[in-house]
Amino acid sequence: MEYDNTNSGAAFPLHNANPKAPQYSGPLNVGGKEFEISVWNRQSKAGKPFLSIKVGPPREKKSLAPRQPSPAPSHDNDPEWI
Repeated sequence: MEYDNTNSGAAFPLHNANPKAPQYSGPLNVGGKEFEISVWNRQSKAGKPFLSIKVGPPREKKSLAPRQPSPAPSHDNDPEWI
């Protein structure tokens, strides 16, 4: 039986040097539609810790395959190429 991830999500730790970047990020499914969540550890003015959460469209997944170099242009059939 396949796992049903409808109406659920997960946030994974991120390691980013930018102090404004979220500390966690991950996928979120709401009603069958995919989103991405970003989570920050914050502290209220009263000193109480809380999580700040932002929901947005999913980011495109980066390909792990190495990029293929573009072929060098060929001017063999170009009559104006000198």
